Amino acid sequence: MEMACPLCKANSTRTKYRLREYRVDECLGCGLQFNAAFHGGGGDGELFSEDYYRARHHEAFAAQFDDYRSDASFPVYDSWLARIEEHRPPGRVLDVGSALGTFLLAARDRGWEPQGIEISEFAAKHAREKHDLSVFHGDLGSFDGASETFDLVTFWDSIEHVATPLEDASKAVQLVKPGGIVLFTTDNFDCLIADVASILYRLTAGRMNYPIERVFIDANLSYFTVATFRDLLGRVGLKELCLEKMEYPLDKIKTSVAERLALKTFYGLGKILHRQAQITVLAQKGDD
Repeated sequence: MEMACPLCKANSTRTKYRLREYRVDECLGCGLQFNAAFHGGGGDGELFSEDYYRARHHEAFAAQFDDYRSDASFPVYDSWLARIEEHRPPGRVLDVGSALGTFLLAARDRGWEPQGIEISEFAAKHAREKHDLSVFHGDLGSFDGASETFDLVTFWDSIEHVATPLEDASKAVQLVKPGGIVLFTTDNFDCLIADVASILYRLTAGRMNYPIERVFIDANLSYFTVATFRDLLGRVGLKELCLEKMEYPLDKIKTSVAERLALKTFYGLGKILHRQAQITVLAQKGDD
């Protein structure tokens, strides 16, 4: 059975990349690209298990097990919180996909009252036991939070992983107060690295699929572009305050020496061409 588009729910799709263990489909209605074999991250043998954090993505999370302030993302979190505080003072913040709790700790350091939601039992337990954080184990759909009780809801590299991105974004709007802020950071697939991977795939009639698998990773459901992400914001009634492009910290990516050199080149060119591989969006709920 074909998967309907996670964004517009249309059933009209085409296969864009056929990979070894999954495929990337594209919605012919809204243009969203998505993982047609995605089954979610929870349950038995969950995708986001301890192995995901300690082995599969060791580079991305290693620093967070020791000193969370040494993690490459910590100054990014702190900087964005400072910008958010220009719109409203510290209050209650809900982080969806809170992982090991580093963003929640950054927020707590600045005077915010943090609450996390995490589908990984391992990560939720780590954040609760090591850092005394309040973290709900489950997905946003099953989180029983009262409407309009949070000043800020954040999705740091998580909206692409959820099984129901439209519904999760809508739930975030429900939970945030009037005038409150919702922050999203996610991969941008209208970028230089995705372009190069796609060209290699096409030129080899799909035989060179390793670059595509490195870019369109199997842990994602949704592969957003700026256009499809703005479509998501419009569908849930959020007003965009700002959208900025950046690259994922290189030190947090597991690569070979050759891949690292190539990525440094792509990062430099991507910045010049304004075609970086990540976006951060600040959006606001209306006052009425």
